[in-house]
Amino acid sequence: MTSAACSHKPSGLTLALAGAEDRLQLALGQPSDTGWTLLASREWTVPGQSMRFLMPGLRETLDGFGVTASAIARIACVRGPGSFTGLRLVLAAAQGIASGTGASLAGLDLLPLLAAGPGPLLTTPLHVLTYARRGLVYLQSFHTPLLAPFAPLAVCTLAEAAEIMTSQDTPAHLMGSGLRKNPAFFAELVAKAPGLTLLPTSWDTPSPELLLTAAMTARYGHTPLEPCYVRPSDAETNLPHFARQRGLDPDEAVKRLRDLGLGQQDEPSDQ
Repeated sequence: MTSAACSHKPSGLTLALAGAEDRLQLALGQPSDTGWTLLASREWTVPGQSMRFLMPGLRETLDGFGVTASAIARIACVRGPGSFTGLRLVLAAAQGIASGTGASLAGLDLLPLLAAGPGPLLTTPLHVLTYARRGLVYLQSFHTPLLAPFAPLAVCTLAEAAEIMTSQDTPAHLMGSGLRKNPAFFAELVAKAPGLTLLPTSWDTPSPELLLTAAMTARYGHTPLEPCYVRPSDAETNLPHFARQRGLDPDEAVKRLRDLGLGQQDEPSDQ
């Protein structure tokens, strides 16, 4: 854990949470005369184990300042896209804290958040690609250095992503976990299109300062946060298989899901 020196008990705290990818993060800050002060941050690389670390880690952090969760006035969460389990756990934790303390909530979108790291330092288009599942990436592209998106967030195959990024025939930078999960594909792509430059892994995870900056400027309210899934979950896509295993009619199971407003249509299949 890293922490800033603090000579008094913090109040009106802002908590930022992220668990959309492998890294689970929290950052705690408070307003200051110069904008905000980062009081503490914690990170864990614990895929599938966020429940064991998030709330105990937050409690230890607050204990270190001699305060309870009631000191948290605002909670900002990365709402996706990313790991379905990680998103649900982080959003549920935020909602639980807010329900007990009255803290307001704000959602942060992952790809613009990541772009805000290197983007202000660049002058060519920036393509942010994060891992969606085997053979799929989430893609959003930005003009730099002002970070205006020039296409909405999309989920696409590696070939589709390559076509989008090379169709403009201009130098560009690429970043994100989608590159790390598919190193051979993107190494070959860069060899064929030398105008594309892969940014280092250090930009793949938002820094605590970047996370807290986004949290301090987010729009808050008291409405439960909606996750940004973009694609169907594994369970949803594999529902016909699960239904057959239980002796149910697959078509009827899918229909029931859609009748409940839970199913998605016209999305790519899951693994």
